[in-house]
Amino acid sequence: MKHVIIYIHGFNSGPGEKVTTLQSTFPDCEIIAPQLAYSPSVAIKQLQSIIESCKGKVVHVVGTSLGGFYTMYLSTIKSPEAEIFYYVINPSFTPQKSLQRYLNTTVTNYKTQEQFQVDWTFVVELATYQLEMVDKYSANCIHLSNYYIGVQDSVLDYLDFQMFIEKFDVPFRMYKSKQDHRFSDISPVINSLKINMAF
Repeated sequence: MKHVIIYIHGFNSGPGEKVTTLQSTFPDCEIIAPQLAYSPSVAIKQLQSIIESCKGKVVHVVGTSLGGFYTMYLSTIKSPEAEIFYYVINPSFTPQKSLQRYLNTTVTNYKTQEQFQVDWTFVVELATYQLEMVDKYSANCIHLSNYYIGVQDSVLDYLDFQMFIEKFDVPFRMYKSKQDHRFSDISPVINSLKINMAF
């Protein structure tokens, strides 16, 4: 069975070192690492389209920070197209709050150098998806997900996320390590990928 790894980057970022590591570790896998649209609604549609194109394959969705939030949202959608595993790294689980500090500012993507205006539409779209995601989590309508938390994250409080996720009766595995928000050492994720690919 063909395995596909979809890597979802964080806010105002792009594919980088983690994709290089995944490519070198899994040379026989198809690695898809799109540069996401800045609009959350367009980015979600972009990701759903990619997953739909993987019909008949085993899909592994790896997301970090805002990409982790998108991964959480995607895990609530039943897909008949493929068998899917989810790997969530330091998720921005309430992005409409954590990213509101950028509201009404122009940010420069440090990977692409593109500029992007953060407006209320951006925040409202995130809030809408977050509410949908929480409703599905409350109803236990998600696929089994793996969460990788850096306890030295200075951007997001891992204890807040732990309390958030433990409110729901959802299937999950949580792995903690002494890493910061960048979570540069993705060996825990790689280990999980290898286990799931062995089935």
